[in-house]
Amino acid sequence: MRRRQLLASGITAAIGLSAGELLSAGPAAAQTAPVKSVGVQLPVNDLRAIELDEARGRLYIAQGVGAGLPLVVTDLDGRLLNRVTAVADISDLVLSDDGRILYAAQGFNRIIALDAATLTMTASYPAPTGAGVYTVEPTGGKIVGGFINAGIGSGGLLVWSAPGTPPVVYTGGPNYHPIIDASPGAPGLLVAGDTDYSPVTTYLIDVSGASPTIVARRDNTGSNLIDYAVSPDGTEVVETVGHPYEHHSYRLPDLADAAVYPSGVYPQDAAWSGDGSTVAIGRSPTATGDADVYLYGKGSTVPTYAVDFRSGDSLWEGTLLVNQAGTRAWAVTSTDPYQETQLLHSFGPAHPPTPPVTDLDVTAQVGTGKEKQTAQLTVTWSSPIGDDQYWWITASTNGGAEREFWRGKLDASGKYTLTYALPRGTTTFTVRYHDYYQFYPDGYATATLQR
Repeated sequence: MRRRQLLASGITAAIGLSAGELLSAGPAAAQTAPVKSVGVQLPVNDLRAIELDEARGRLYIAQGVGAGLPLVVTDLDGRLLNRVTAVADISDLVLSDDGRILYAAQGFNRIIALDAATLTMTASYPAPTGAGVYTVEPTGGKIVGGFINAGIGSGGLLVWSAPGTPPVVYTGGPNYHPIIDASPGAPGLLVAGDTDYSPVTTYLIDVSGASPTIVARRDNTGSNLIDYAVSPDGTEVVETVGHPYEHHSYRLPDLADAAVYPSGVYPQDAAWSGDGSTVAIGRSPTATGDADVYLYGKGSTVPTYAVDFRSGDSLWEGTLLVNQAGTRAWAVTSTDPYQETQLLHSFGPAHPPTPPVTDLDVTAQVGTGKEKQTAQLTVTWSSPIGDDQYWWITASTNGGAEREFWRGKLDASGKYTLTYALPRGTTTFTVRYHDYYQFYPDGYATATLQR
């Protein structure tokens, strides 16, 4: 289950965030050299959840509750396909195991079912008054929602057996701010735990009967719960917590120790491929050159693939996705502390990511009329941009020493014009860029004028 973040007036829940500092990778996962990815901007105003529909070539994006923002549908590269204005105020969404139904938590007061082919609503599961339902998970013919206290008295789980009927309200397991996940390989079973306080207790709950029952419980599985990811075969759950700094997994149904997928720094997310062969683990922002996401084979401690995001890009909790075969993955990052920018990254052994490119150019011409002694220069770029990214330009006449005469910021305008007093002879203008963080390649271009 991808962790959902709440944002709406009238609903408040403190969400424990991992530290955002830059960290160096631990040695356990350093065997695989990461490839670099810059991502593409998603066509959204906000983001709370993302779901993969590989069969239809779609990504579904929930934009949160309170602003009336619609469900957004893109292709697998993040290009807009549809804004479903009839379906707004969504905090969570998940496909059914057979891919026919898209379930969505709407308005903190109900779960809705959409026909995945047409994205029209086919059923509604209303929540009781005072239960702020914000997350959804289908399992074993039941629909389960995690809720926080909005007047009902505590948080917990809502379990519906049919649409339009009152759910069973269950507070015997997590009862504050539940994180939940389920798997087609273990129908009727739900892994659940509370975030926002520590230490974490992890539950395996059977929701198939008239009343949920706890099958297994394990205390002290870490601090600051972020996410659970149950393997498709239902035999293993990977837990993402702020501490310890590894992705521990537990066997189902007894919650005994299984594998440890090395992280080395604060864990941030985890997700399985549809065939269960691959688990992706995400990490909090790392130093440039260190991986932000690793792909592991099930049960392995050696990563098969790694990707590095730009310094300052932070992985959004709950946005890791992996395709059926484990050959392509997706993640969303933000480049600002207020998460106003949402960059979609797509990468994997069968899908090279969008690489960092420095496209820098300079053109020059001699002025006319009274301006014959003036060079008119235009510097252009397409990437990178940022408050700490600069280009500079030098001039050298008749093979003499270069002299820097201008330094400018690489901003979103992509263009700058300037002039230079042109001496007699042959003058070469050189524009350069060097990334302090060494993520983007150096930029270099020249232009020559004769006077």
